[in-house]
Amino acid sequence: MQGVEQKDRKKLILVLLAIAVALALVVYLTGLFGTRSKQMSAKKLRCVATQRVTPFGDKVLYYDGDTLFCLSSQGAELWKYPLGSGAGFHASNSHIAAWVGANLHIIDRNGRSTYNDSLSENIQFARVGEKYVAAVIGSNVGSYWIVKDFSGISVDNEAAPYRESTRSRSKNDEEQTPFKGLMILDLDFFDGGEFLWVTRLDVSGVVASTVMNIYQVGAMNTGTVELGEDITYRVLFSGGLLNVVNTREVQQYTYRGLEENANIRRLVYGWQLIDWETGNFDARMLFAPVFQIADLGLISELRVLQGSINKRFTLPDGCVGACLKGSTICAFSSDSLYQAGMGTQRFNALKLPSQIESPITGYLGKLTNGTVLLSSGNEVYALVLP
Repeated sequence: MQGVEQKDRKKLILVLLAIAVALALVVYLTGLFGTRSKQMSAKKLRCVATQRVTPFGDKVLYYDGDTLFCLSSQGAELWKYPLGSGAGFHASNSHIAAWVGANLHIIDRNGRSTYNDSLSENIQFARVGEKYVAAVIGSNVGSYWIVKDFSGISVDNEAAPYRESTRSRSKNDEEQTPFKGLMILDLDFFDGGEFLWVTRLDVSGVVASTVMNIYQVGAMNTGTVELGEDITYRVLFSGGLLNVVNTREVQQYTYRGLEENANIRRLVYGWQLIDWETGNFDARMLFAPVFQIADLGLISELRVLQGSINKRFTLPDGCVGACLKGSTICAFSSDSLYQAGMGTQRFNALKLPSQIESPITGYLGKLTNGTVLLSSGNEVYALVLP
């Protein structure tokens, strides 16, 4: 009998040990310990935070006032491109549009120029999409846009609102354009680069108001939207709709400028969009309080909007910035990374790696390979997220 009891006792002990191990594993994986050790690494880059450090797919761009440099996410120089002083640039994941005065450069991901020539007037700014580059030229009020492919061939221009098969802009076109009293605020391509939205500010009336025009590149004006007095500062294409974000609300429009559903306008007054994820789904948008960004410089609250989802999060500590990594929220304090899934309310804390020797003071952006760019004073670090 005694041998049987000993065997039963051993079985019970083994069962209890197995249960304890399973519980410990569950606790570890769900983050109930508050912090958990995960592999992170950081690399100090040779650029400084004041050199317009910009994500370029899985690479990093910076401009030293004369030359545009491209680095790998680990800091190796891949190429450099001389632009001269006073240049501006905009990057997609595969191409760069750079401009100096009236000169437009189109550069591929390997640092090769596919186009370099002067336009008829100075360039205010340019945007590069998946197939084309759009440049805004002329004076602030009465400015107009042109579209070129990556080899520099003209594809469309501001005469296009008339869409009578004209592809060139004449002096008469400039005098007749209905946008002569309007100022272009922003523009960008969407839906694979085949369409273009343009926001303009009408400064001719008693109260300034914003108008958005939607174009199929090289074909037609598909819609016009009166956006009103609130300042529109971001337009995101996701799930087949244009999500227009202004200082008061988020509205959704179709290709033809028709509002998708006026009943689902989402109020965001007092909140500022700081990051987003787009694709074949409702736009996932991350907001932070305006006063915390502008006045405090530290974020303690976050808000996520996606379709019918409207969730608020309280951070464990003041953070210098935050971003989305898929459906995970990442926030950065002076010495820690905080992560939380959209379905949870609790952040897991991870200490930043020892390669970052000084407190983090800023968030500069994210690359497509899971790396984020952080600043510590003027120093820049590439942090590989877990």
